[in-house]
Amino acid sequence: MTIKILSSNLVHITKILSDLNYHDGDSIGAQLGITRSAVWKAIKKLEEYGVEVVSVKNKGYQLKETLLLIDQAKIEEALAMPDVEIKVFENIDSTNNYLKKNIDPRKRKIYIAETQTNGKGRMGRFWHSPFGQNIYMSYLYNFKKDVSELNGLSLVVGMACLAAIKEIGIEAEIKLKWPNDGVYLKQKFMGNLIELQSESYGDSSAIIGIGINVNMLKDSSYITQNWTSLRKISRKYIDRTKLCIAIIHNLNFYLEQFTKYGLKEFLVKWQELDSLYNQEVKINNGEYEGISKGINEHGNLMLELPTGVIKSISSGDTCV
Repeated sequence: MTIKILSSNLVHITKILSDLNYHDGDSIGAQLGITRSAVWKAIKKLEEYGVEVVSVKNKGYQLKETLLLIDQAKIEEALAMPDVEIKVFENIDSTNNYLKKNIDPRKRKIYIAETQTNGKGRMGRFWHSPFGQNIYMSYLYNFKKDVSELNGLSLVVGMACLAAIKEIGIEAEIKLKWPNDGVYLKQKFMGNLIELQSESYGDSSAIIGIGINVNMLKDSSYITQNWTSLRKISRKYIDRTKLCIAIIHNLNFYLEQFTKYGLKEFLVKWQELDSLYNQEVKINNGEYEGISKGINEHGNLMLELPTGVIKSISSGDTCV
């Protein structure tokens, strides 16, 4: 697969068409300083990705649904992080995989994709990644900490993402499900995948992979669990560029706090967002069953077994 950086022309064409009116190729080209042929090629590319575009002679092109692609220039301008490499890809196999091939422990990097052919979640599971609908992001973050001190990082990432989602105006009671899911009424809309690497002198780096169902409405045979999206929850179309900015901004703050104070700084916040607290849960399809009592300072799930014993669970899948 050819990895492509997202064209700014494609971003601007979808922005023009997202008023859902007709726009002819000449007028679009004039606005963007490109040829009518270049506009046509961009439209064909959108259609190849499954975007429904109506083409009518003497009227032009019309999108059937709003589509705003992720604008790298707006993200860079809003965040003003010149020391961080930010790239938005048109398509890629996996943002995490690509970042692993381009690790530089001296520099932070943020890679975002409009679609992935081999997106992945925890335990090697496939992450459904349709074009132009969701957020698929990986953040290379460097810590002045040993890998052993990063327990609970996935929980902090989840809290940062929920803060960002609420910041853009989604007021529904979204929650977190240990160890790495965002949920609404037991339906999953978000997950993260953390891949750690030790560096020299006791430092470490983390590839923080984040997947969020944002504007996706259609079901897919690839998804085998109850799911939802922020658009379904809020009943409004969401500008993913604004959400990306909010996520990165909140991640920076939360990760700085985590670096300074560790997970204990977030224990109260976690309890506020914990969808499993005082719920009967099963771990790994019934390997353990009991009542969830939150997390400890290491990020482990505290499970009250039927015997009354509290067991600390360091990893696994949970279901209620």
